[in-house]
Amino acid sequence: MVDEEINYGTLRKIQQLEKNSPVLIDLPVGFYKEVSEYLEGLNKRLGEEQSSQKQTLLKDEISNTERIAVNIYEQRERKVLLAAVSKARGGNPDLKNMLDVEESLYNSVLNVMRESRKTFLKNKKVEKKDDKLEVIESENEGKKQLQKPRLEDSNSILRVTQTIPEFIGTNTKKYNLREGDVLSLPEDMCNMLSKKGVVKKLEK
Repeated sequence: MVDEEINYGTLRKIQQLEKNSPVLIDLPVGFYKEVSEYLEGLNKRLGEEQSSQKQTLLKDEISNTERIAVNIYEQRERKVLLAAVSKARGGNPDLKNMLDVEESLYNSVLNVMRESRKTFLKNKKVEKKDDKLEVIESENEGKKQLQKPRLEDSNSILRVTQTIPEFIGTNTKKYNLREGDVLSLPEDMCNMLSKKGVVKKLEK
């Protein structure tokens, strides 16, 4: 655990330790508050300093301290987010050195990920059900098409009562009708042949 007074030197030390550690290093509970108070102190000194040379030095120290503090936070933030991802996927990440603000971030991200995964998986199940339903409907439609009578409702069923020479019907098809044949013909052809007395209509 880094338990020293916060200053530029200790922040540099923490930065290196955090960089070289695969997990969160142990920091004081009030670390972020202490960093904030340290920066406030530097800015206060800057406002009270009369020497331009010392003002320049203080400005540099403030700038460098802010940069290092942000870097430390971002390194730890990355580890917190990776821990949340690991937990959401069933892992068991090391959480022991999380500070309160980091634990809050971890829980928020984890909850969002779990809800997102739940919604995604639920939608995938719905998609699979829809696909299955679509296949069933398609198969049923195919069966309906197979079961559909190939003869049009407008055709008449008739029996040939007299053999007649081959001819071309009104539907441009060739016909060779022999006595006793039973077939379906368009209504207009049936009427024409009926008038000639060579066919007889049957009940459908």
